[in-house]
Amino acid sequence: MPDPHRILDGLDPEQQRAVLAPRGPVCVLAGAGTGKTRTITRRIAHLIDSGQVGPSHVLAVTFTTRAAGEMRARLRSLDAIGPGAPVAAQTFHAAALRQLRYFWPRGLTWELLDHKLPVVARAARHVGITTTSETLRDLASEIEWAKGSLITPDDYAARAAAAGRETPYDHESVAAVFDTYEVAKRDGAHLMFDFDDLIIYAAEVLSEPDAASDFRSRYRCFVVDEYQDITPVQQRLLDVWLGERDNLTVVGDANQTIYSFAGATADYLLGFTRRFPEATLVRLERDYRSTPEVVAVANQVIAAAEERSPGTRLELIGQRPRGPVPRPAEFADDMREARGVVAQINHLVGAGTDPAEIAILYRVNAQSERFEEALTEVGIPYQVRGSEAFFTRTEIVQAMRKLTATADRDDLPADAEPIRVVRAVLAPLGLTDDEPVGPHAKARWESLRALMSVVDELIADEPGMSLRRLVTELTMRAEERHTPERTGVTLASLHAAKGLEWDAVFLVGLTEGSVPIAQAIGHGARAIEEERRLFYVGITRAREHLYLSWSLSRTGSGRVSRRRTRFLDGIDLDPRRSSRCRECGAQLMNPESRVRGRCGSCRIEERGDSLLAALRNWRSSHARERGVGELAILTDAMLEAIADRRPDDTRTLGAIPGIGPVKLEQFGGELVELVKTNPAGAKTAGQK
Repeated sequence: MPDPHRILDGLDPEQQRAVLAPRGPVCVLAGAGTGKTRTITRRIAHLIDSGQVGPSHVLAVTFTTRAAGEMRARLRSLDAIGPGAPVAAQTFHAAALRQLRYFWPRGLTWELLDHKLPVVARAARHVGITTTSETLRDLASEIEWAKGSLITPDDYAARAAAAGRETPYDHESVAAVFDTYEVAKRDGAHLMFDFDDLIIYAAEVLSEPDAASDFRSRYRCFVVDEYQDITPVQQRLLDVWLGERDNLTVVGDANQTIYSFAGATADYLLGFTRRFPEATLVRLERDYRSTPEVVAVANQVIAAAEERSPGTRLELIGQRPRGPVPRPAEFADDMREARGVVAQINHLVGAGTDPAEIAILYRVNAQSERFEEALTEVGIPYQVRGSEAFFTRTEIVQAMRKLTATADRDDLPADAEPIRVVRAVLAPLGLTDDEPVGPHAKARWESLRALMSVVDELIADEPGMSLRRLVTELTMRAEERHTPERTGVTLASLHAAKGLEWDAVFLVGLTEGSVPIAQAIGHGARAIEEERRLFYVGITRAREHLYLSWSLSRTGSGRVSRRRTRFLDGIDLDPRRSSRCRECGAQLMNPESRVRGRCGSCRIEERGDSLLAALRNWRSSHARERGVGELAILTDAMLEAIADRRPDDTRTLGAIPGIGPVKLEQFGGELVELVKTNPAGAKTAGQK
């Protein structure tokens, strides 16, 4: 059983509140670097330790095998998971696959379609469309978006037009390909399911009364990580899992919603307390990942969003010691930018930074080439994340086929260790103890060795894993393009960097048309704000060093053809020109911090102060009288600044940022009177 002392050890007050929340609906709004995985795994351990739920009754789901593996490892370290009574921590697709295999009606057979592109290609040819490899992937992505959004082929054209989807062919042609593709998967003696079908059909099967009763008797508590990334079809499956119950904990950050193009929506996260009015809501804002300097830039970037709902107003509070100021750099052209960035990386490596703790992040994969070239010139090792089709390499495809066939055999010894079986299967394909001679043989050997490292990792995470389960996990990684890690500087797109972190991050190519990407410009505020969130995600990957760079032209012809990204407009990266915290003197990058006059780390906590309570009641009354939202009267930051500074005349009151002549004329006298009638040190009722 989990140790109750270990469960709360090292948690801050907000994390403890989330962990100890009573059984039922809980929503954790967790900013970047605020310890969300620690919090939700400790909550699971607490529910088990307190006897509110059994380990085998918990189903925790997330979106990547890496995140699921990390969750299992943390639960195991808390003794909340084990071979006897394990907590199920899986991706949505892995959970759906297991449920389909168990509950699918007998007599009907189906097989998993590992690669949909050949079937999509046949469907395209059938409707008279000639495709390239790029347009084929675009068609597949449209099908995935439609199915994730619960859109049928009949509805696709209208819904795609309404959503402003940019497609390689007209919407009616894409709909025809979609329809033909779905028919092709149902043609023949067996059904074929792609990975989107796993979610769809699992929801259908579990909607049957007998299956629903069986499933709900097994799983009684649900936890969903990265809830801002959920799609309508995944929410439908979650609803089927829950039934009429409400024992659900979700955690997410709407400021990190960056997969809207794939159907993800933060609406479910932001609407959680409307669906469950009695839900416990906890906000995690203490950032343990990044220095206050990095946090300040991230806060200011996201605070400038045009439309922000209450659930997105998380202001990160840096908890780490102060570090270097983020550094902007402008270059004449792309190659000068690449060489300048690599020169700085060389300096960091020379000063002792591990290359594996450095990342170069860009908007699209095509931007990586010049940085690869510059890194090669100075001999710094690197890996390109997300661009290598690792699981489509010939030797890996062969290995997966043989492993699948071996897992399906019924003549293996019962005590056969999966890791030894895998080594035996890979040996004839080229996995030897010693590195072979020759470039092709070496490349093959390195691929197989990387696959073996993935196997080692999976078995270390779950020692009792069977060979069949191991092969299923590998198949899921192949579909999710979960490329094995290598040493060296990481080059990755901003999307591929989600969920990762490094000591030093270089955000490059920060120009209009790149960040935000050209396709988003002219498509309204929603498209631009998604690009802003993507930029925010990139910033919050940095623990200590943050570099922001852009170039004014592609070739250095002397002609300036680019403009720095709009997302840096108004951000003062020079601490000598920034507003300063009244307590510690740190630069105030976030507008709300400037109003308070304090940085997030020095922000005054709730104190039960009678003045602050009186100010809030006063604001609520005025808002009701005028029929407007409370923030239209005064913001929370303004109220906190008044309670903190206690102005005794309108001149002092007017010195608070945001309280200008109009506010003074409307409310100045009342606010000064409130200060005078609520002396310093007075507490609200019930406070001691």
